[in-house]
Amino acid sequence: MATFIPIEGKKGTKIKAIIRVKGYKTVCKTFSGITLARSWAKKTEAAMEDGTYIEKPAEFITKINKVKIEYISELINYFRDNVAPTRYADATKYNCMYDWWIDKIGNIKVVNLTASDLTACKQLLLTEEIETGQPRKANTINKYLMALSTVLTYARDELELIEYNPMSKVKIVPKPDGRKRYLSIEELATYLTACKKDSKIVYLFVLIALGTGGRYSEVQTLKVENIDFQNQRVYYIDTKNNTSRGVYVETDVLEFLKEYLIENNIQTGYIFKGKRRDALSFIRGKVYKIIRKVGLENFTVHDMRHTFASYAAMNGASLLDIAEMLGQTSITVTRNYTHLSQKHIDNVVKSFVKKIIPDV
Repeated sequence: MATFIPIEGKKGTKIKAIIRVKGYKTVCKTFSGITLARSWAKKTEAAMEDGTYIEKPAEFITKINKVKIEYISELINYFRDNVAPTRYADATKYNCMYDWWIDKIGNIKVVNLTASDLTACKQLLLTEEIETGQPRKANTINKYLMALSTVLTYARDELELIEYNPMSKVKIVPKPDGRKRYLSIEELATYLTACKKDSKIVYLFVLIALGTGGRYSEVQTLKVENIDFQNQRVYYIDTKNNTSRGVYVETDVLEFLKEYLIENNIQTGYIFKGKRRDALSFIRGKVYKIIRKVGLENFTVHDMRHTFASYAAMNGASLLDIAEMLGQTSITVTRNYTHLSQKHIDNVVKSFVKKIIPDV
């Protein structure tokens, strides 16, 4: 008897048909709809019953466009070259992860890969030192696991090389409590003064990052076309969560942006252009140099985003408000600011409770 399981994906719901018949190995196949799945299952079960069904060899090799896919290395390289560029805006950011997996398990056949192999690799990701001399952070390790899991899911659903994704049995690494570092008013004054003294491009970048809560990559890739000067909004398009959002821009920041564009004769395209044609300026390094110079301890470029959200919370924004401003699809991460929004709520309660409860 066949079992049909709906699989949710970015392109909609697919139906996975699973057939278990005594005397045969479990057979799986994914379809775009239930009608096709049932039709295939009916024919396959009938062939098993009358003995005409031919099982796929254990050492089955998939060939796509004359490319052999038998080993993990071949699978990853095929995915990297042909699939990743169509799925990610910047597929190259996963190259170091793909290379790591190829180095560790590339010589294992796709059909022989097990959850225990992946668990051993996860342990290695946890313990081996990287260039900084420190172990990888939990978030980085989970990105490595996710990168390979996506490749294996493709091998399961579209290439039908495997019946299940062994990464589904591997637990992600628990993340530590979210960072809560944000700049005080005094630190902000010192930081902004140093940025303004450095250069206009750095100062503008920091003003937008602090004033809109944008991620580094979102601010760096801003284009003139993403700025609505009339309604004072900056639009972050196709962000990390595959969403877009608009955020209010303070008047003085917008005026400074206008001056910057005129001075640098930038009418279209990227705002933060580098010296080379159409290249983006590497502002991160410049900002970190300033951070070290003024002595901001335990502060990162990403903490400008935390600073924006922290002051939003302290000024009465709800967690849902903050999640929308930051472009977060879940308020789970936004809960890092609960302690700050709670202070605002406490003050609200304090302001009226005294009026309704007499002195005791």
